[in-house]
Amino acid sequence: MALIVFTAPPFPTFIKGGEATFLKGKKHFKRTFSVFDLLYVQKGTLFMTEKNESYTVAEGEYMILLPEREHFGHRPCTEDTDFIWVHFMLEHDYQVVEDKEISWGDIFEKEATFVEPARYQMHLPQYGKLSRKEVVEQLLIQLVRLPEEQTVDYALKQQMVFYEFLLQLQKQAIHIPSASENVCEQVISYIHRHYQQPIQMKDVSRQLHFHPDYMTRCMQKTMGMSPMQYLTYYRLSKAKRLLSTTNLKISAIAKEVGIEDVTYFSRLFKKTEGMTPMEYRRQMSRSKL
Repeated sequence: MALIVFTAPPFPTFIKGGEATFLKGKKHFKRTFSVFDLLYVQKGTLFMTEKNESYTVAEGEYMILLPEREHFGHRPCTEDTDFIWVHFMLEHDYQVVEDKEISWGDIFEKEATFVEPARYQMHLPQYGKLSRKEVVEQLLIQLVRLPEEQTVDYALKQQMVFYEFLLQLQKQAIHIPSASENVCEQVISYIHRHYQQPIQMKDVSRQLHFHPDYMTRCMQKTMGMSPMQYLTYYRLSKAKRLLSTTNLKISAIAKEVGIEDVTYFSRLFKKTEGMTPMEYRRQMSRSKL
C-alpha cells in the first residue's frame, strides 16, 4: 500500500468525524470529497474502491481515501459493520509514493532555529492494520466523542487528539513502539476486559507484573491520564452510550459499568460531565429530535 508523504508543520487539520454502522447488505455510497476521508473498521468489513483499485478493510484496519478521488463500496457488507470516519485536510501539497522502509532519519528534515520551527516529513500508510489497536482505537473514539462533553474548548481538544492519532500512525509505520506504549496497551486491554468488576491498582499490578507507579507514568506519558482516571473515563463513556441508547434505570447503568453505588456514580458523572446522568439523557434525547 502507498504512503501519503507531506511536510509538517503546518500539521493536518481535523474537520469532522463520527461513528456509523452499515447493516448487513448495505454498501458505501459513491462520493468524491475535496478532503481526506479516513475510515476505520471496529467490527465487520468494508469493501471499498478508489480510482479503480479495490480494497477490503476488515476489523482493526483503516484506509485513507484521497481528495478528489471517487470512492464507493463495490460490495455489500456481509455482516453489520461498525466504523469511524474522520475528515481532515492539508494546507499544502502531498505526495503518494510506493511503500518503503522508513526510519526516523526519513522523518526529520530540519532542526529548529530561534525563529523557525523544526520540520518533519510525515509518512502515513494509506491503508493499514492497527498494530497497537487498544491505544490507537481509543484515540479515535475519544476524537469523535469529544463534542458530547459540551465544553467550549472541545474543538481545540479534538485537534490535539487528532495530532496524537497521526503520530501513532507514523510510529506504527516505523514499527518501533516504545516501552511506555507497550505497558499502556496492556493496561487498557485489562481495563476493557474487567471494567464491569471492582478494579484497584494492586489488581492490575498483580495481573500485569508491573509496579503501580511505573504503570501510572507510562499511562500519563502515552494517554495523559493515570490507569484509574482511564478506568473512570472508560466507564463513563460506556454509561453515556447506555444513557443515550437505552431506557435502563440510572442504578442499572451504574452497575452495568462496574459502579455499585448509584449515588457515587451520579456524583462522579456530574463532576466529570458537568451534568447529572438524567440531564445528560434528556439532552441526548432533545438532540435526536
